Amino acid sequence: MSKTKAPDGPFNLASLDVREFESLFQQHYQWLCLLCYKINGNWNEAEDLVQEFFVRCWQKRESIVIRESWNAFAARSVKNAALNQLQKNDIRHKHEIAAQDNTTSVNERPDQDTGEDERYLRLITAINQLPEQRRKVFLLSRRPDLRYTDIAAQLGISVNTVKMHMRLSYQELRKVLETSLLFFYLFFK
Repeated sequence: MSKTKAPDGPFNLASLDVREFESLFQQHYQWLCLLCYKINGNWNEAEDLVQEFFVRCWQKRESIVIRESWNAFAARSVKNAALNQLQKNDIRHKHEIAAQDNTTSVNERPDQDTGEDERYLRLITAINQLPEQRRKVFLLSRRPDLRYTDIAAQLGISVNTVKMHMRLSYQELRKVLETSLLFFYLFFK
């Protein structure tokens, strides 16, 4: 392998020595961090994810065979890691809010009906049961800084596919909630 350029076609990472792998890291680290940052908006987290990607590649170099170009492999891997981390952060954040809301509701209104809390928990469960791609689209759509075009670009799908996933998500979630459309929109806005 040339020390100045990543291979364009299939190759095995095990064929790289330490210097060649370091060269690969130096050449691609910055743009992979930028790619990751575009998805999650957090530079420190982007650097961590890219570094973890390279560590995993080095640790599993004997078993990794790249069937496409290095750039495509690296971009896809880092993009998936960023989306997975984003999803974990969103779910963790929602659970923290749910826990805070439950604590507040129990402490501030112990005699009131917990129907709203039950609907919220059913909603979180229903979101987690959506098919993976639909769940990703739906969770990304909840971010106020992302439009359908941004979501489509991040996931590598068309805007119409994003719209279809959103429509199907709303249909499935309405069935689970068994409540009025007004509550559903008020809950999410």
